[in-house]
Amino acid sequence: METILTVLTRILWGPPVLALFLGTGLYFTVRSRFFQLRWGTVLRGTFGSVRRAGSGDGAVSPLRTLSAALGACMGTGNIAGVGTAIMSGGAGALFWMCVSAFFGMMTSFSETVIAVRYRQKDGRGQWVGGAMYALEKGLGMKKTAMLYAALLTASSFGVGNMSQVNAAASALHGAFGVSPVFVGAVFCALIALTVCGGFRRICAVTEKAVPLLSAVFLFCALAALFVHRAAVPDALRQIWTDAWDLRAAAGGFAGSAVRVGVTRGVFSNEAGLGSTAVIHAAADTDSPVGQGLWGVVEVFLDTVLMCTFTGLVILTAGAARPHRDGAELFADALCVTFGKAGGVLTAVTLALLGFASLTGWSYCGERGAAYLCGERRLIVYRALYAAAAFFGSFLPLDTVFRISDVLNCLTALPNLLCVWLLSGTVFSELRRYKEQGIDLYSHHRIRKEKPSC
Repeated sequence: METILTVLTRILWGPPVLALFLGTGLYFTVRSRFFQLRWGTVLRGTFGSVRRAGSGDGAVSPLRTLSAALGACMGTGNIAGVGTAIMSGGAGALFWMCVSAFFGMMTSFSETVIAVRYRQKDGRGQWVGGAMYALEKGLGMKKTAMLYAALLTASSFGVGNMSQVNAAASALHGAFGVSPVFVGAVFCALIALTVCGGFRRICAVTEKAVPLLSAVFLFCALAALFVHRAAVPDALRQIWTDAWDLRAAAGGFAGSAVRVGVTRGVFSNEAGLGSTAVIHAAADTDSPVGQGLWGVVEVFLDTVLMCTFTGLVILTAGAARPHRDGAELFADALCVTFGKAGGVLTAVTLALLGFASLTGWSYCGERGAAYLCGERRLIVYRALYAAAAFFGSFLPLDTVFRISDVLNCLTALPNLLCVWLLSGTVFSELRRYKEQGIDLYSHHRIRKEKPSC
């Protein structure tokens, strides 16, 4: 089984697929004239519009969907995934994670614009969308839409469920000696209670948990980097050197820095999978581009910021040692700074991040299952999703990550096809947004100062 998964991972994540992921982001970056670097526009259209955003009764605001989307992608990939990337691809893998994230900002932006543009309302009057609806309504590709929905549902059990529970169970077992089976049972019960409340309950959980978790994580990371500040220049130099080391890329670190960096980057921020676009499509907004700006922010916070901090903490503490998994590397690094409390902090953070990811991904899987089988049969999906949290707690971590890598690649292919074929829609929406000069969250024109005489 392990050998088959390893071979599949190497085949699927070969040069053609890597080129497709990076090439998609590069295409939208160049065509939009590096739109993701226009942070004045991005911040004004996101956090600058929060207070002015009007939502109806019970509506889901754009900020709440950001919390849910971040909850889905800010899971164990930010800790265990980064550590695994460093051990498999060397320190240079961290560089390629950031490169993939830079271009992934525009991929995430584009798939979010498309998801909002082609969304529809379900029987309860709530917005639902994603690549499956865009493939059907925008391209008339019903069979491809069903394939994507099936793969998205399957991926929710891998990257969004078992990998999260597995890393959390491993960390809690190492820190407190808690049985992985017990951890799996607790996660199973908690996720069952959360998903039964629907998307609004998921948002209610993530909007409170994600900011707090992010603050705790960044505090720990900054404290560790301050203690080891003298080693930061050497760590940055090592990242840059290993990123271009052909010997390492040829297999010196049991894998290519480019391949590992891109795959772990996708695992972390999910740009190209279309999963978080499903969440963004539920937002109460009239602007596809305005919601797409939140997709840019999401990838930046998740990978460029948090994953970079994780990698630097591991490298500056000298914790990158063989025969340790990703979560253990980060725990070792924090133990150097905080003593035994480092292991406790890592375990608790992983458990909470994992649960946030479980809740966010449950909605993505639900939308795929609902598209295939209808809303009335979601109870079956929810039961299976909760059960998967239990069984994922005691599977080998490497096996779970490889399963996730395979499912990620298969899910991304129809989504990227949709993004490419509907690229004209993305640029027409972006052009309209620029030409009208309207902040479409608040429906007020952006004031332009008159030039002084």
